[in-house]
Amino acid sequence: MVKIVTYNVNGLRPRVAQHGSLRRLLDALDADIICFQETKLSRQDLSADVIMAEGYEAFVSCNRSTKGRGAYSGVATFCRVTSAFSSQEVALPVAAEEGFTGLQDYSKNSEIIGDFIIATPVEEGLGEITREDLLRVDNEGRCIITDHGHFVLFNIYGPAVEENDKERVRFKLLFYKILQKRWEHLLALGKRVFVVGDLNIAPSSIDRCDAPPGFEKQMFREWLRSMLRENGGPFFDAFRSKHPERTGAYTCFNQTIGAEEYNYGSRIDHILISGACLHHCDFAEDHSIFCCNVEECEIMNHFKRGNSENLSKWKGGRSSKLEGSDHIPVYILLKEIPEVPVHNIPPLAARYLPEIRGRQQSIVSFFNKGKTSELQDAGNLALYKDTVDDSCCSDDLENKTTAKEGLVAGITEFAKGGNLSSLMCKGTNLDQWKNEGLAGISRGSQKTSPSGTKFVPNKKIKRNSSSQPTIKSFFQQPGSKAVNVSTTTFVTPVKTLQYMNDTCVSNSLQENMQGTTSASEDQDNANVSSCSLSEDKCNAAALEWQRIQQKMKMTLPHCKGHREPCIPRSVKKGPNIGRLFYVCARAQGPASNPEANCGHFQWAPVKSKEKRS
Repeated sequence: MVKIVTYNVNGLRPRVAQHGSLRRLLDALDADIICFQETKLSRQDLSADVIMAEGYEAFVSCNRSTKGRGAYSGVATFCRVTSAFSSQEVALPVAAEEGFTGLQDYSKNSEIIGDFIIATPVEEGLGEITREDLLRVDNEGRCIITDHGHFVLFNIYGPAVEENDKERVRFKLLFYKILQKRWEHLLALGKRVFVVGDLNIAPSSIDRCDAPPGFEKQMFREWLRSMLRENGGPFFDAFRSKHPERTGAYTCFNQTIGAEEYNYGSRIDHILISGACLHHCDFAEDHSIFCCNVEECEIMNHFKRGNSENLSKWKGGRSSKLEGSDHIPVYILLKEIPEVPVHNIPPLAARYLPEIRGRQQSIVSFFNKGKTSELQDAGNLALYKDTVDDSCCSDDLENKTTAKEGLVAGITEFAKGGNLSSLMCKGTNLDQWKNEGLAGISRGSQKTSPSGTKFVPNKKIKRNSSSQPTIKSFFQQPGSKAVNVSTTTFVTPVKTLQYMNDTCVSNSLQENMQGTTSASEDQDNANVSSCSLSEDKCNAAALEWQRIQQKMKMTLPHCKGHREPCIPRSVKKGPNIGRLFYVCARAQGPASNPEANCGHFQWAPVKSKEKRS
């Protein structure tokens, strides 16, 4: 069995953080080939924690567009393998290619699968298409192709465009028309083609909740349906072919309206397959790879946001976003897939990228590495100090060690509230404690480093205002100065005992102890009072904020469907930009569900300029 999963992660780093590690995320999907879309990673963002996982090999494509949108789009294919070399596993590709136009000059390790050469014109009605137009299609990091011997796998993240954006509509049309030519070229060579990913197209009304009239007449939906077998195309829609009558099967939900709560979504994540079966027979209707080698295709609904009781539910408002992606994974299970000839991992694999191997370094990483070395040297120095302390030989070593042990035990017990007089009765003299403690500290401050220089951790280097700082000072974190733990531990108790001994000459030791205990209790009482006062202030602030919120709710209009307070929103673009309006606060759902959003809309009143002045 070979399992393939497609999943729009809506940012790979957030999904890795959500699961704890990349390995845990991949293991949770439990598949041989895992295709991610919308990774939102640029080449500068690539690092081992989001690309490399034990037992998996990765192939990535990142956005190279210079439109100033930052990191967006991006796809990644992860293959679960036991070995990357001399392997016969189907999951390990025999070849890999970034992009699909065949013009990827920027990727030296990428190879053109099937020797594809694009022919022009691509499509009538698109006008003149330049080489720059074709390269722009690949530069957004929307496709990675892997050849697995028995089939060629396209991991696709299709563009999402608005109908009034003519430039992006043309881009999307060019994107899919070139893809179609690439698919047809491979099928003509006798290859089996698998297309998985977020195509951003819901093909039919059954694939969209409350589809409006004329839904299926949209240009891209018509194109996708033309590629399917029932309409004369070469591809099977694996999920719909397995479940032709299933309704409410959606893979994407609007994260700003709480669409998951009432299953108000669309099915735009697809698995399309085409080609002959693996039985070495002539291609026929009942001998396609779908009919003979597809065991199951299903939506992994347990990945839906808010599905678990531990996750918070949507509570209305744009700030109420659930943890997780706004998409749900889809998987296909293949059966009777034989092994492939022995092969090695293709050179396009992520393990060979300079960003992962470390051959290319930025100036920031260079200085971070220096700081790491300094921390390691400091740790070695501290370890050396401990070794010197333990191995120091002198005539009175045993006496000094016994005195130090008594000092440590005595101060520890005193700090815990022990009786000082009882400690003194054990044969430990206060002066001996002070002398041994101070002597130990003095000796500790005069230890030498392995290089022979004296190590004085608490001594500050004095500089004149005109002295020139070193370059290292610009990269030191504030507040990161080393602290001698042993000195910090002993100085305060010793000073406290010194003060007690000097000020209590005329009084008995028991009276001193009682006075100290009383002072400690007074300090504790003062701390408790301070904490209580602070808690009272916090409670008062919380109550005041609740009162303000309640007052705000009283001023908000109520929706007509549920008679509940609306939520305020503002127009983001257009002639009414910035204008406030109110809508129903409930999550969006089917129109037939009375518990879902009632569709209430109301403009907020606008004060005239005369009243404002």
